[in-house]
Amino acid sequence: MSAIPNVVEVQLQTHLCIKKRNMAALATAEACDTNTALLGSGDLRVLPPIFQIYGQCRAFSGPIVTLKVFEDNILVRQLLETRGEGRVLVIDGGGSMRCALVGGNLGQLAQNMGWAGIVVNGCIRDVDEINGCDIGVRALASHPVKSSKKGIGEKHIPINIAGTLIREGEWLYADSDGILISTSELSL
Repeated sequence: MSAIPNVVEVQLQTHLCIKKRNMAALATAEACDTNTALLGSGDLRVLPPIFQIYGQCRAFSGPIVTLKVFEDNILVRQLLETRGEGRVLVIDGGGSMRCALVGGNLGQLAQNMGWAGIVVNGCIRDVDEINGCDIGVRALASHPVKSSKKGIGEKHIPINIAGTLIREGEWLYADSDGILISTSELSL
């Protein structure tokens, strides 16, 4: 593939990421169009369009694992060292723009352990390395400074990202149009 992907290359890569995980493609725009009742009830929520797209998988989905940390990524590593089994790690990093919570090594670890993706309410670094990983990553921005290593945070708790409540075990759907949070798995 060329350095600047064309539409066909992006569609092919998205198809390969989805096929690898044995899941059907669920377009977020179509999911919103066909699930207006769920949107109205709050069982389907849309994260604000504040996230940048990283990683080779532009579209990904899976059950959510939650983590709340602030400028400390020890618990991020601990969770990514477990078998991902197609899940998505959603990290509430408090929206910090002062350091990165995920770098290239953690991106590679997530890929190797079978995580479908990572969503960071904060920053990442080693963008070129993460873009080479066969996972989906969303983050607010990139930042070259690494995080602290104190091990402070909370796993598997309800988190709030940009006014959206996210619970462990809910489903996340991400593609080029946006990120959806659903109380249950959506069907096509």
